[in-house]
Amino acid sequence: MEVTLYLPYYDYNDGNFDVSNDYYNENEYSDAMSKDFNKSKDIVYNSVLAAKEGTGSLIQGTDGHTYKFGQKTSQSEDKVAYSSCIGELSDINGSSETVDGFISKFAQQKQFLELVEFNLDTSEEEFETELSLWSREHASINKYKDKLGEDWVLAKEPKRNLKVQFKNNANQDTYAVLEDCRIMDIIDGNTFVLFIERITLVDKI
Repeated sequence: MEVTLYLPYYDYNDGNFDVSNDYYNENEYSDAMSKDFNKSKDIVYNSVLAAKEGTGSLIQGTDGHTYKFGQKTSQSEDKVAYSSCIGELSDINGSSETVDGFISKFAQQKQFLELVEFNLDTSEEEFETELSLWSREHASINKYKDKLGEDWVLAKEPKRNLKVQFKNNANQDTYAVLEDCRIMDIIDGNTFVLFIERITLVDKI
């Protein structure tokens, strides 16, 4: 069964690393630090005192103003995004997965093994990067198989949630999540034997 597979990756905001041009020189920086310290030292003192005495978050400064400590929020948000790759699903015997067989596995809500062949010629850059990282993590854990045993390795295997998009029997786009996938074997670099915890159907990717 041909599917589109999606792997999560961390999509950070480059704005987090922007540096303003109006930075301080050495003397200006020292003056600014000194000025800021003198301005806020009483607030800091009172906040520590309030914490010890169990009083609220309202702080009275020596300048007569009342200050309230609020929650600090980031000016820019990072998020988890998804990158895609075309692939082929097959059962553990190598037979191409069918829509009915896939839905049956969803209905059973049981663990199962699946062959997933990734067509990396169709993959986005982030997908290939994340798949390579996942493969290296798998290889690192499996170095301890002889020493610590297969059960220990299985428990420590890195997990990924793979999202999939496929056509159902009515030729409609259908979406699912292969939850807590663990790599059991890599056959040829592109074909993975995955141990999948369960399938969840979702409305969209």
